[in-house]
Amino acid sequence: MTLVVLAGLLGGFSALLLGPASVWLSRARWLQHVPRCGVVLWQGVGLGSILSGIAAGLALAVSRYRVGFAGGVTELVKGIFGGRPLQGLGLYDALGLTLAADLALVLGVCFAVVTMRTIRRRARHRKLLDLVTYESPHYPGTEFLVDERAVAYCLPGVHPRIVLSDGTVTLLEPDELWAVIHHERAHAHERHGLVMLPMAGVSRLFSWIPYARYAPSHISLLLEMAADDFSARRGGRRPLAAALVEMATHGWAPGCAFAAAGSGVVERVSRLLEDRPCSKSSAVLVAGLGVAVVVAPLAAVAFA
Repeated sequence: MTLVVLAGLLGGFSALLLGPASVWLSRARWLQHVPRCGVVLWQGVGLGSILSGIAAGLALAVSRYRVGFAGGVTELVKGIFGGRPLQGLGLYDALGLTLAADLALVLGVCFAVVTMRTIRRRARHRKLLDLVTYESPHYPGTEFLVDERAVAYCLPGVHPRIVLSDGTVTLLEPDELWAVIHHERAHAHERHGLVMLPMAGVSRLFSWIPYARYAPSHISLLLEMAADDFSARRGGRRPLAAALVEMATHGWAPGCAFAAAGSGVVERVSRLLEDRPCSKSSAVLVAGLGVAVVVAPLAAVAFA
């Protein structure tokens, strides 16, 4: 297989993942039965599409060397550091190199900018919490606001913070309150803030791409369902379902945090009341598919 053909196949694979595959995933309700593995699959599709696009550009750029992908990349790097990066570069080679460089640079810059903005927002909110919250000996590891509104959220970070309000304690029964606390602890323990970090701003920057439109909201919903499962294993499903209904009606949370009743409350409550056990075989299949779409472009260029 020539590198030009490989570039076409990788480019087509990237387009398939970003387009039709993402649309299909957005309609796959069965992922809600294996939420953690569903997140792995969504992330795998995104990472696999990026790797395929960059590899496609590089394959096209180094095809002129006729020494395979690895050898061609080695020659390209030697040319760059030897002061002759454009020597022998034709039109298609230049297009491929531009594609690979632009993808890596644009995505890298966008991720860095969005990450810094998100970190600053969370830092400002953390400073505010230092001024207005207090700790309760009855709920260790949880901070409270003097607020009549029902507030319950996890602020992600190096040291995640779980925040509730006096209004939440008044609104919920004790078992419901603990269900909410366990839900927020799941976000903190499983570092869901890091999972969502690459998704912040993606839908606004690349809204013309189906993956960018669908992935952030669906990954967020799956993370909430994963946190629901964490809580349900400790306090049961019905107290959490009841708490979600109450919090969805009266609750509030900042946009930079994970709220207990943040997204997809109807789907999550229905899922909790359904009490359908997770299939281990389905979980392995979904997670394996997520890994496969990342490994596929790497394997293709490794043997090119």
